[in-house]
Amino acid sequence: MKVTYPIRTDNGDEYLILIESFEKTVFPEEIISALGSIEIMDITLERLSGSQTTNLNVLFDISSFIAGFLNDNENVILYFYCDDMHEISRRNRSVTAQKFRSALFSKMFDRYIKSRNITGFFNTPLEIKADRDIYIHLISREEHCYLVEIIKNAIIGLASK
Repeated sequence: MKVTYPIRTDNGDEYLILIESFEKTVFPEEIISALGSIEIMDITLERLSGSQTTNLNVLFDISSFIAGFLNDNENVILYFYCDDMHEISRRNRSVTAQKFRSALFSKMFDRYIKSRNITGFFNTPLEIKADRDIYIHLISREEHCYLVEIIKNAIIGLASK
């Protein structure tokens, strides 16, 4: 499955949300078996053009699309990796771009869920200390939280090798 969602602002900035199937074969067979019919979907947020600070309307639109996708797809766990390939404008330069993206993602998604009185969706951030810090978010329905823990432990295990 592959879903794209473009966002264009009045000032000409363009963003793209891409949600596509995650390759489960990176996980051990017992995790693949535990997932059963649950699909892991990888979220990519990309800025296609523009250089202005991303405004709150765009962040709200991103959150709305992600929450809507999760709402419409009951057997899905979303996987979001905060990339370190692109610089991002931030006031505190001592915070890495990845850590900033992770905090921003949590705040925007959690704020959206709270503002809409949506219950049963959970954003589970994961921070891995390695040669560089890695930030991942697993977003799921409440009934899939036990699978999120299994995936989280597998990711931590893979990162430690």
